[in-house]
Amino acid sequence: MKWLLKMIVTCAIISILSTVAVLLYTSNEDTLPSLCAVKPVYLLAAVLLHTLSYGIWGFRISVLCRSLGERVGITKSTEVATSSLLMMAITPSSAGGEPVMVYMLTKEGITLGKSSAIVVAGRLFDAVLLLLALPLAIITLKCISFELDILLIAAALTMVLAIAILWTIIFNHGRFISAVTAATERVFRLVGRKDSPDTIIRRIEEEIIEFKDGFITGARGRRSDMLLAAGATILFWTVEFMLIPLILYGLNVPDAFSPSLIAVAFAAQVIISIVMVVPLTPGASGIAELSSTALLATFIPLYLVGIVVICWRAVTYYLNVIVGAFVSIRIVKNMDYIKNRFSM
Repeated sequence: MKWLLKMIVTCAIISILSTVAVLLYTSNEDTLPSLCAVKPVYLLAAVLLHTLSYGIWGFRISVLCRSLGERVGITKSTEVATSSLLMMAITPSSAGGEPVMVYMLTKEGITLGKSSAIVVAGRLFDAVLLLLALPLAIITLKCISFELDILLIAAALTMVLAIAILWTIIFNHGRFISAVTAATERVFRLVGRKDSPDTIIRRIEEEIIEFKDGFITGARGRRSDMLLAAGATILFWTVEFMLIPLILYGLNVPDAFSPSLIAVAFAAQVIISIVMVVPLTPGASGIAELSSTALLATFIPLYLVGIVVICWRAVTYYLNVIVGAFVSIRIVKNMDYIKNRFSM
């Protein structure tokens, strides 16, 4: 568990240092009075709204399971979703969350291939929605710094690359199996074994084929399930993107719920969400704070930006760490146990 604690501390240090830098850059004589006049009830509402997003996420997982003929209740699916929060918060691009969700779904009796298809399908819904919203977001903001342009392009390319790999698995799985087999054999040679066991290679091939079949079965399944999953994805991101308007209203910004400000806040968060995909720091610590500062400063008074960033990260990051720790610490211990047994 030492590695987990080290990663959490590292992420916290990066996030705190970035937050301090944001505060030093944005604070002036109006910052402290604005902080003292905050309305806590709206900050609590932001916390409750973010908590609601866990349930929406769980509902989508349950629907995707049903599309493959598997039955996992919404409560259990929400537990699957929240179990990934801690690993998402300490790994670049939040990539550590997916293996945890796959592991949790396999514990429900779903095969590894189907579990992977369910998790990847959910992420694909997110990626497609954000990529479709990106042009509208850029048009809405009409002002992005050159540095953020570079991050945005890198994030978009990362998402497109992930979709391209998924496409290859589904429609040209033979080539993908060959690549994975070659990589597996290379790993075994690096650890001192000249030949990888045929059983492992065969198992990898079986799971890739089952992943492909499961993904296609889900896509060709009941149209109502796909519509529900798409609707849940839209609702999830809408709920998440309403956090900043709520925080602004709690900071006594009078037009926080005006359609124009909500549109700009949504556009900014679309770009922030895509930038956070860039695998530079664990949990996007530092990237999230600095990119959100650059974007929020375009439509929020500068003296409020630091407070908004702190409140927003407290809800969307530190709350995730706390909830994920409560739900998944036992799972991480089990993974350590398995890893130790395997290494022996």
